[in-house]
Amino acid sequence: MKKFNFQLIIIILLILFLCNTFVVVGFNRIIEDELIFQNNDDFYFVHLTDTHIKHKLYDITEKTKARLSTVIDHIISFEKKPAFIVITGDLTEWGGSGVTGALNCMAFADCFYEMDGQLYADEELSIPVYTTPGNHDYCFNRNLKNYHKYIDKNHIDENDRYIVTHENVSLFFMDSGPNYYLNPFTWIDICGEGFYNCDIEWLEDSFKNTSQKKIVLMHHPAVNKRNKWGFIGGVLIRNRENFIDLCDEYDAELVLAGHTHHAVVYDSNQNLYNDLPLNSSMYPTLHVQSDDCKGSIHYRNISIIGDDIWVEESVELKTDMLNENSIKSRYEYIFLNIEKYISYPSITGERQS
Repeated sequence: MKKFNFQLIIIILLILFLCNTFVVVGFNRIIEDELIFQNNDDFYFVHLTDTHIKHKLYDITEKTKARLSTVIDHIISFEKKPAFIVITGDLTEWGGSGVTGALNCMAFADCFYEMDGQLYADEELSIPVYTTPGNHDYCFNRNLKNYHKYIDKNHIDENDRYIVTHENVSLFFMDSGPNYYLNPFTWIDICGEGFYNCDIEWLEDSFKNTSQKKIVLMHHPAVNKRNKWGFIGGVLIRNRENFIDLCDEYDAELVLAGHTHHAVVYDSNQNLYNDLPLNSSMYPTLHVQSDDCKGSIHYRNISIIGDDIWVEESVELKTDMLNENSIKSRYEYIFLNIEKYISYPSITGERQS
């Protein structure tokens, strides 16, 4: 009997020791996470896409322009400002080289401030806006003359390939081309022409020459679900598989795209990820499509916290905000909501294969 009591006491003491260790470790983990989240180097940027702006001659109520202005005013009202904004194509309903396309491009640029050919979201010129062209920006002349004249004047000679580096992240902007018409299956789920070999070579050389976290931005996604005929619609065509392999090989964190007007996240094997926010640093390259700002108003935050890149949920603003004179922040910015992240698996770790 005495022996049993002694063993019982030992077991109880062991349990208490383990529980105490767990609590201390858990507490230290929370403190550590808070320190990481409050690091001055942490930042976020905003992904917009498919704004489809039309000039008031073709959009009398200027709803497309109002939607873009609304989301921009909303974004810059955050207490913690974004480092920058990216807009991945179909900036206008049509651009090309004609007079009507020029008016659309001017209407888009009119939503921003400009200095030295660079667009900014705010009057203080503290939040730059970076863009890539989409297939609608090529219409109807299959060129980007108006896009280069009124929206992005700085990257004509670079074939719209350029790199922006902020803190520990490099962003690679690319042009996925105009509409692709050679395959009839692409006429329903419209695809982009894709990349030339020189584009792939540029990206590989750029990947090799950076030790930063890598994010690629373009209009057409490289990964999408198959349609009822078994065809992967809405994607870029030329060099699609080479591009996907290259991103996997060099551990690109994200590929941000639009075009489909849907908010989905895939890996290169078409596995779908629904649980957001998602720490992309723990997975293979994630192919992120964000929803549009044409029929409604959407944006997505991408947060860089320590060495991790978090893909957040696509947020939809209420359309009644279009009629408000003063845009207030109605959504708590998730970057500051530490508890929401702590409930997820470790914010550091090895990638899953």
